[in-house]
Amino acid sequence: MKRYLIIISILLILVVGFVSLTSLIKCYYLTFKYQDYDFVKEGKYHFILVLKEDDVFWNKVVDGAKKAAKKYNVTLSILKEDYFDIDSHLDLIDRGIESSPDGIISYTLNEKKYENIVNRAIDKKIPFISLDVDVLKSKRDAFIGTNNYYTGIMLAKKLIKAIDNKGLIGIVMNSEENSFMLTGIYGEVSRYDGVSIIDTRYIDTKRVNTYKVIEDMVINNRELKGIICIDPYATYMAGQVIVRQNKVGKIKIVGMGDLDGTLRFIKKGVIEGTVVRDPYKMGYKAVETMYKIKEEEFIDDTIFIELKYINKGSLDEK
Repeated sequence: MKRYLIIISILLILVVGFVSLTSLIKCYYLTFKYQDYDFVKEGKYHFILVLKEDDVFWNKVVDGAKKAAKKYNVTLSILKEDYFDIDSHLDLIDRGIESSPDGIISYTLNEKKYENIVNRAIDKKIPFISLDVDVLKSKRDAFIGTNNYYTGIMLAKKLIKAIDNKGLIGIVMNSEENSFMLTGIYGEVSRYDGVSIIDTRYIDTKRVNTYKVIEDMVINNRELKGIICIDPYATYMAGQVIVRQNKVGKIKIVGMGDLDGTLRFIKKGVIEGTVVRDPYKMGYKAVETMYKIKEEEFIDDTIFIELKYINKGSLDEK
């Protein structure tokens, strides 16, 4: 009987241990399933980097951030979703705040929801750096990214020049988040009596409708002379639409990003040119600036990353 009780006790201990281990693993997974395990190390500080989404541009941001993290000996945790969704993204930032890191670096939007969550981090004594889009009325410590208003002006300038200062143009955006860029575009277009924006289209966050959106714009606006694409993937897809609709040379395209397909289209004269940001530098500067904040060094609260315009001429020079 005594032996039987001992066996039962051992079995109970094993069962309880297994359940506890399973719960621990589940908890760990739920807490850190978005984290980049390849770069978790013990450093002087722990920073959390929240990406907009998992794509080529933001992966280059990560590369730059990792380089700076290695130089300054800081731990870097990376949180991301496959596609951008405001509520999911805010949830990632919220998880970051609850883990009480030494600093949070995150993509943001100039919206009240982001203003509130940034201020909540600051109120908890967690430094916060906004990436790509500034949260103007928030208490954020710094903004690092391009001047989106100026980017809009540059896009419009290049397209207007390509269509000889006259004609109807359309705009393709990845969402309604690019208000600064859109303001820059409209401001520049308003300077030319012969240029008008006839259509503005939005693609979904997963970009599955991109080709159809651009195709509809081209088909429904027969007098269209140019398209501005405020999205790297849309820029490439616009090139495809123009080729298939036999509109090469008839409709000029100026877009963003340096996807391989986009660069090929520029070389062939399908796409007029593209505005390129430096995501690697943005990621590097973000971690470097956060480190300086923690070390109580002087920082600029707004750091603009320079833009580069690529056209056939600049590619031929290479």
